[in-house]
Amino acid sequence: MKRFAGLTLTAAMLLSAVAGCTMPTDEAAETSETEVAELGEARPQDDYYRYINEQTLQDAEFEYGSVSAGEAFDADLINDQLESIVTDIASGSDYEIGSEEYIIKNAYDLYMAYDFENSDIPEDLAAVIERIDNCTTIEELLQIDADLVRDYGVMSFLNLAPDINPYVPEEMVMSISQTTGVMGLSFTELRDGNGTINVIKNNAQIVIMTCEDDISVAEDTATDLAYLALDIYSATDMDVIDDPMNYEYRVLYPADEIEEMYSNIDLEGYLADIGYDTSLIDEYCINDPGQIEAMNSILIDENIEALKAWELGRFYAQYSRYIAPHYPELTGYIAVDYDSKEEQAVDEVVLEFSAETDPIYVERYYSPETDEALRSMCDDIKAGYVDLISGAEWLSEETREELLIKLDNIVYVTGSDVVRHDPSEYTDVTGDNYYELYISYIRHNQNSMVTEFGDPLSRTEPMMLMQEFNACYHPSFNNITITCAITNAPFFDADANYYTNLGGLGMVIAHEMGHAFDSNCILFDSNGIYDPSWIPDEDMQTLLDRYDQAVSYFEDNFIVFGVYHVDGEKTLGENYADLGAMECITSLCSTDEELILLFENFARIWCEKTTDSAIVDQIAYDVHSPSIVRVNAILSTTDAFYEVYDVSEGDGMYIAPENRISRWY
Repeated sequence: MKRFAGLTLTAAMLLSAVAGCTMPTDEAAETSETEVAELGEARPQDDYYRYINEQTLQDAEFEYGSVSAGEAFDADLINDQLESIVTDIASGSDYEIGSEEYIIKNAYDLYMAYDFENSDIPEDLAAVIERIDNCTTIEELLQIDADLVRDYGVMSFLNLAPDINPYVPEEMVMSISQTTGVMGLSFTELRDGNGTINVIKNNAQIVIMTCEDDISVAEDTATDLAYLALDIYSATDMDVIDDPMNYEYRVLYPADEIEEMYSNIDLEGYLADIGYDTSLIDEYCINDPGQIEAMNSILIDENIEALKAWELGRFYAQYSRYIAPHYPELTGYIAVDYDSKEEQAVDEVVLEFSAETDPIYVERYYSPETDEALRSMCDDIKAGYVDLISGAEWLSEETREELLIKLDNIVYVTGSDVVRHDPSEYTDVTGDNYYELYISYIRHNQNSMVTEFGDPLSRTEPMMLMQEFNACYHPSFNNITITCAITNAPFFDADANYYTNLGGLGMVIAHEMGHAFDSNCILFDSNGIYDPSWIPDEDMQTLLDRYDQAVSYFEDNFIVFGVYHVDGEKTLGENYADLGAMECITSLCSTDEELILLFENFARIWCEKTTDSAIVDQIAYDVHSPSIVRVNAILSTTDAFYEVYDVSEGDGMYIAPENRISRWY
């Protein structure tokens, strides 16, 4: 099979990504760098991803500014459904005060009446700007920041927020996450040379000029902030940024140790100002102690002017549409929306009041019959994993029994678990204009988050909106959330064949269930507690050896554009979940016809046309392999695929038996 690595927009077809391990021929090597060679007729034995998706990819066109097109699922369907909900409710009346419909109706009507361009800056926002401008000490700045967190929903300057305790999963813990960028420049961009420190200086100077007339003073302060940002960046563990889901980085520290790290501030007082009951906070979960120490070192009064600029920039970023029209310096940072006011109002409600549209979305577009079919499929997949794990004799019987307990403990969270809120608890969400309603909604939600800290957590309460197109496994809860939005074709179609659905949403569910046993989440025991020692040393070593084989399989056999190797280490968790999922769902098939339906829809759901640069970025930073690799790499190591399509040596999908890998066999 010929392999060509063209350097034009070949990724628009995603056909230049190498599938399998056949090396390019001499003819391919002679191809011009500026040409894309003609591809012959697609064969399932050579490139299954292309075989299934070629026509869709050829027909797909990029929208302006987009890096992908031709996705298997049309997101416009969900958008249209949500727009229908908002417009229907907006045209109605006499809703119960505090109900979802009441809030949506008010938000729509008040947005329609609000003139963002010509309305005065809300008095409280102007007061915040003045407070920041007049601040002279770090203590004052953090008092202001606490107010912004509590009353305006701005992320804490210290990145403090409640999170699930990975070591005690039924409890919340105060978490300190990383700072990943400053004033519009991400540390990833800085590291990769895609952005310069001048971005921080320029953005900071613009912000400062809203309060400072002397441009030389603004320039000096902006430069100071840029140097502080470099100090933080230099102390940042970039591995954590690249792999945020790696729980090895999340460590619990006693409160007194964290307070020592933040020796320049009153951390407990700061949290009390936000409204937290600090008697409930006796430890913190952090992932980058070095960055915390660097942050503490800059929190001194000598840096107050630069830190004020940073805080003001963060505040402007969240409330710019109310503020920017009154500052010529900021007008260039407001995107022009050419949609009608009605369209803007609908989009606003969908974006800012999604928790209100969500239960209505479930009621309209998710049926008990769909839920029953979905949960039944989940049970089938769980049964498939029971057989796989039971037969994995390369693990000790003790470990297999524990894994089966963990599997049995997995619960499903679906649209049936969504409940409406109590309207009586939302009567405070009100206002005479859109800004007042919006800010009262923000404050209500922030107050709920703060006051609920310390309450026990539920494994079956949705932590994801059902109108989002997604599914996920949470290791601490040992649960799988499957949203209503993903129960649409081609992932799931009530009128489709069972095995088609099994290759679609079934593969997704099996993938998420497989995460319970991937290289990362297997470190959580059957009760959702992060405890790597729960796997006996001998079995852990066996797992590590198999991990190494999987890393080599992906890195040695799958190259994109003839240059970029898939990072087998970075993508191991996701690849392993895919591998186990395919072994599981194929075990549920009895005939070649069933397998073909499964394989076809599996390839179909990953259809996506992507730009070269986006794929290169994905290979560099994403824990997921590119779509073509996710399909071809998994099928190239699946024995059932070889049997169904008669794949043999010399075919593009062929991998020698001794080089194939397995998750459970």
